[in-house]
Amino acid sequence: GGEGGGEGGGGGGGEGGGVGALAALLRVKGIAWLATQRSQQAHVALAGTRFTVEPGAPWWAAVERSAWPRGLEADLAAVWAETHGDRRTELVCIGRELDHAAAKAALDACLLSEGDMACGQEAWAALPDPYAALWEACARGVAEMKEQHLENHVPTHEERIARHRMRLREIEQSQRVAVEA
Repeated sequence: GGEGGGEGGGGGGGEGGGVGALAALLRVKGIAWLATQRSQQAHVALAGTRFTVEPGAPWWAAVERSAWPRGLEADLAAVWAETHGDRRTELVCIGRELDHAAAKAALDACLLSEGDMACGQEAWAALPDPYAALWEACARGVAEMKEQHLENHVPTHEERIARHRMRLREIEQSQRVAVEA
């Protein structure tokens, strides 16, 4: 990590003159599951040379089901894994002259291996965590806002699911048009 807790320098960003498969990235945005942070999403963003990783909403798997809004379980079915719930990494990457296969390989190299995954949460908690101080500081401030955050997270989740469904329909439609052509 770089200065400012969750900020890093140029690791990507086409404008930063970086090298490697991720140097052509101009924009990245999404959520990530950090092995050392089991209960909370990480919001990941890259814009130009500014890269940030910040604490996000709690994973629904870390929230008591009695606090879930009606219909959430059905909405999460597509991403739910029995062992890890809704924990996952979803990043949208935009680049110029991006080698997609090389960029995917570079990002996949950041994931835990199958052997690491088999070790479980206790082993993951012992991994180096450059974001631990940021998460701890946020946790102190989040304790007072937890209920409000969950209430605010529900419409955000519902809107996100609606956007995903709309995007899936667009993709399906474009694939049908391509097949018909």
